[in-house]
Amino acid sequence: MKKNGKFFMMGIILFLLIPIFGFSVDQYEERDLLIGVLEETGATFLEGDISLGGTILDRFIGYEEIKDIGNNLRNNLEIKGNLIESGSLYEGVEGDYYWEEIVEEEGFLQLMIQGLDSYNNIVTITLSSYEDVDLGPGETTLFINLINKEQFVEINDIIVKVEKIFDEYGKPVNITTCVIGTFDGYMDLRENEKRILGVARAIKGKIVEEYKEDGVLSLSIFTPYIEEYVFTGNKKMNMNIAVRFNEYEDRTYIWIGTPIITVGY
Repeated sequence: MKKNGKFFMMGIILFLLIPIFGFSVDQYEERDLLIGVLEETGATFLEGDISLGGTILDRFIGYEEIKDIGNNLRNNLEIKGNLIESGSLYEGVEGDYYWEEIVEEEGFLQLMIQGLDSYNNIVTITLSSYEDVDLGPGETTLFINLINKEQFVEINDIIVKVEKIFDEYGKPVNITTCVIGTFDGYMDLRENEKRILGVARAIKGKIVEEYKEDGVLSLSIFTPYIEEYVFTGNKKMNMNIAVRFNEYEDRTYIWIGTPIITVGY
C-alpha cells in the first residue's frame, strides 16, 4: 500500500498544479534544456520521469467502465506482455509482463496498471474515480507516469498519444518533466548551491525560493527559456532543482524538474 500511496499523492500534486499557459509547443526543447542543465552540473544521467494527468470525466464511474478505460489506455500506450501478480514488476521480474490492481472503497474506485511499453519505458496508469454525494456527480482523474533510463527515447511520441487521449475527453492535461542524475560521493550543500547558481545564471534563471534542511537543498527558479510556469506564493517559477546525498549508496542525487519536481526526493 505504500507504493499506492506514493502514486496517489503524486496525482494530487499534479491535480493541484495550475499552469498559466497550456502545454507549450517547445516542450521537447524544454526536455533538452533539462538534460543540458544536468550535463552542466557534471552529474551522470540516471533516469527521466514524465507525469501527465488531470480530470477526464466530471462524474463517478463504476467497475466495468473503469476496466474498459484502463484496457483502452493500456492498448493505446502499447503496454506489452501478460498480466502478473500486482507489484512484481518492481521486484526484479524481467520480460513482457504488466500488473494491475483495483482498490474499491465507498465512493472511491481506483485502477492502477504498470508495465513496459514498446520502448521499454516503465509506464504507470492511475485511474481514480470519486463520488461526491453532497456536492454533485463526482469526477474521474487519469494520471500517467513514464520512467525512462535512456534519455527520453521516443518520449515525444508518447506525450502526443496522451494528449490525444485527453482531447477525446475534451479536457486539458498537465505535464511535469524531471531528469535525475548522480555524482559519486558526498558533496556538501555549499558546493551544490554553487553549482546550481552557476547553472541558473547560464539559463538566465532567477532564484525565487530556497530550502535547506537535513542535507537537502531545493531551489525554485524562473527562467525565460520555459514558457509554462506556476506560482509559489506570488512568484512565478518554472524550474525546480533539488540535491540530496544518499549515504547508503555513497553518491549525491540531483533532480531537475519543470515546472516543479513531482517525484519524491
